[in-house]
Amino acid sequence: MESASPGDGTPSSAELFQNGRRAEKSGRLEDARQAYERALSLAPDQHPWHYRLGCVFMKLGVPERAESCFLRALEFAPGTPAYLTNLGVCLDRQGRRDEAVMAYRKSSHQGSGSSVAFHNLGAIYAEEGRTEEAIRAFEAALAIEEDAEGYQNLGLVYYASGDFVRALECFERSVECDERYARGHYFAGICLMKSGIYRDACGRFDLAWQLDPRLVRIPYHRGTCLHKLERYDEARASLEKALEYFPEDGRLHYQLAITCDALGLPQEARLHYSQARAARG
Repeated sequence: MESASPGDGTPSSAELFQNGRRAEKSGRLEDARQAYERALSLAPDQHPWHYRLGCVFMKLGVPERAESCFLRALEFAPGTPAYLTNLGVCLDRQGRRDEAVMAYRKSSHQGSGSSVAFHNLGAIYAEEGRTEEAIRAFEAALAIEEDAEGYQNLGLVYYASGDFVRALECFERSVECDERYARGHYFAGICLMKSGIYRDACGRFDLAWQLDPRLVRIPYHRGTCLHKLERYDEARASLEKALEYFPEDGRLHYQLAITCDALGLPQEARLHYSQARAARG
């Protein structure tokens, strides 16, 4: 039961909790922790406050403390999807993956399920190579809430299994959700390249590069596509741009070598062939 203010200027439990929320939102995590703990000392049955304290411990990098908070919240509100999902996250961060999966599954079985729990399950299954289970988990998450990253993750599972057509469909759906989602355009370009549709792939790489210059593999892939299109001067320029980021990449040096060969530059080609061999060695 919530404690009221005694009227002597001492903050009530609710006021302490609100102080904690303001501190958490502004990134003052230690202040938030102290405020939540003081609030809970006055009103220990407030399960949302236990949950928020657990979230602060997660942000502080103390998952074992967060676990106890989420478990305490679940004692008062069993089956709450958000509590179970975050319990799964802190268990996973402690290396207790099987227990994390159990928490995610419990969360996904509550009501319409938790999209975050399904996404986390999908990520674990994908990492473990459990392709069909990963696909089902990501599809379940997207059935609850569509978002660009969710479609990207589903597309990456299809891509890893060699199904570039289904992967491309997912990446296209990701940019339908957010036309400025650079990684969706980038991976769409990769699928187009794998399918031999080099001109369209270049267009997607150009767009992704404009949206997010941190995607530094793009000049390499773009250069490869330009070589396939026999636009060798442009290919060389793009590949040399890629060298700024990956100067010891053997595949990049090899691609530059065959591009220089196509341009009739044997000396440059020999240099890159030798660097490609050295990188492999």
